[in-house]
Amino acid sequence: MMKKMRKERLPMALQLAALVQAVTAGHNKAAVAYAETLLAEGTDVYTIVQAGLLPALQALDVKCTSDDFNLLEIMLAGRALMDVMDKVVAKHLTLSELNVKKRTIVLGTIKGDIHELGKHVVRIILRTAGYRVVDLGKDVEPVRFVQAAGEEKADYIFVSGLITVVMPYVRQIKELVEREGLSTKIVAGGAALQQATAEELAVDYVAKDAFAVLHYLQGELEEV
Repeated sequence: MMKKMRKERLPMALQLAALVQAVTAGHNKAAVAYAETLLAEGTDVYTIVQAGLLPALQALDVKCTSDDFNLLEIMLAGRALMDVMDKVVAKHLTLSELNVKKRTIVLGTIKGDIHELGKHVVRIILRTAGYRVVDLGKDVEPVRFVQAAGEEKADYIFVSGLITVVMPYVRQIKELVEREGLSTKIVAGGAALQQATAEELAVDYVAKDAFAVLHYLQGELEEV
């Protein structure tokens, strides 16, 4: 009697590459399946986000600014990415060690920019970590960030920007915060803003990715 052949596992790197491809192609069910398989085979959720979802997000950013921009492709890819975040990552992301004290974060994409996928990823990770997140959406005026921070008694303003032309709007937030007498700290992130320093943007911190944000917040809590 012949022995049943065992199915060979794909190396993690190949499975992550397949996840990136599934997300960018808009194959949401396949993307979720790849993410679930990676988890089942021992890949931690941080690696799935960092090596599977963030590269896909970067590829989508490139598509959004290319000459052959296709709105349907972007929407399908966005759905695939968010399905993985909602159905897989959020269920397995445990960050209780951060000892979050219900801090409030006002989050939004700055005026002149309508990109939201990266912001959505950050929002899910922050909420999973126990933070209270007030999402203002996209194309948000600098003054609206500050108004919301005052209304919500926010500890932080998180501002996202993927195109360089929005940098002057980001710089306005600090001045408005100081004018209102708020102690709210400002964190910037997104493809364009990552290229600048905190001093250039007049912010307290520039995050390279979602988990860099968490490390920053953890450091802040340890100082309290």
